[in-house]
Amino acid sequence: MDQSASADETDENVQPREKRRNRRLLFTVLGVMLAVVLAAVGIVGYYAKSAVDALDNIQRDPSMMPTGPRPTPVAPGPKGTPMNIVLMGSDHRGGERGRSDVLQVMHISADRSQVFLMSIPRDTWVPVEGHGDAKINAAYSWGGSALAIQTVEQLLQVPMDHSAIIDFEGFVNVIDALGGITVYNQEASSSDGFDFPQGDITLTGEQALRFVRERKNLSDGDFGRATRQREMIKAVLSKLTSTGVVTDPGKFRDAITKLGGNFTVDPDLTNDAIMSLGWSMRDFKPSNIGSFQFPTAGFGTSSDGQSIVLVDRVGLDDLRKALRSDDMLEYYKTHQ
Repeated sequence: MDQSASADETDENVQPREKRRNRRLLFTVLGVMLAVVLAAVGIVGYYAKSAVDALDNIQRDPSMMPTGPRPTPVAPGPKGTPMNIVLMGSDHRGGERGRSDVLQVMHISADRSQVFLMSIPRDTWVPVEGHGDAKINAAYSWGGSALAIQTVEQLLQVPMDHSAIIDFEGFVNVIDALGGITVYNQEASSSDGFDFPQGDITLTGEQALRFVRERKNLSDGDFGRATRQREMIKAVLSKLTSTGVVTDPGKFRDAITKLGGNFTVDPDLTNDAIMSLGWSMRDFKPSNIGSFQFPTAGFGTSSDGQSIVLVDRVGLDDLRKALRSDDMLEYYKTHQ
């Protein structure tokens, strides 16, 4: 809303049609902006400038996607073609590439009405091209995002359309620009002087970073941390789409511009591609985000003595079929 707007254009008096349009503006800017954190819908007026600023802040890396043999693409269905995006966390704390402790697949349904965030535990024992069986997070250490994505593709037997690296440390500034976020915490914990009680909690940027890094004090360790990471992404989306942010141009621009700078994506995820995806998701609602974990079968020990996470082969077979048939909603309902 522009500062010269008349009184009848304030939040209290905006007509339902205007409110719907403002919400769509926000979605396109955000989500598509990176498709990585989801998104949604068209750009108009003031928000167009915010969208361009955010998109121009995104880094593109030509080496992110694999170049070798890849799974057969999914054939388009009557509603189009689903999209899969690999999300990796660069919670580096030091400068070295190291291993990726955050590995998720975001699946967007062919009709763009549903989004699913799936965490893959970092210790999942899988084949890694050129290295034999290993923990899945080792792939990033050995070959960067390209080998990590190739490993995910071989595991799921479906191609990944795009990839994005999220700088979780950078989310501190985004969350503070939004005035904090609210998440549901499944298990009480304390870490580095921060206390996180069970239930709905409101977090500043620094608190959120501590919240998503914690695993040692959680009963399910890495699994619990992955849940918290997904909850944080969902919370940022929810706050960005809230009335208080959508109707505050300054806050919206500040948050969305900072958000763009926390992503590195593959070069095919251009500004135009992001805008196109956002428009195709104009009717998407944050409540349609499904969050779950890759199917596992408990813990084990590798031949060289490493503690590993075992793959649930039956569940994996169901997951592969759901991804290829664009039937993730049914999979989500029956496996949660």
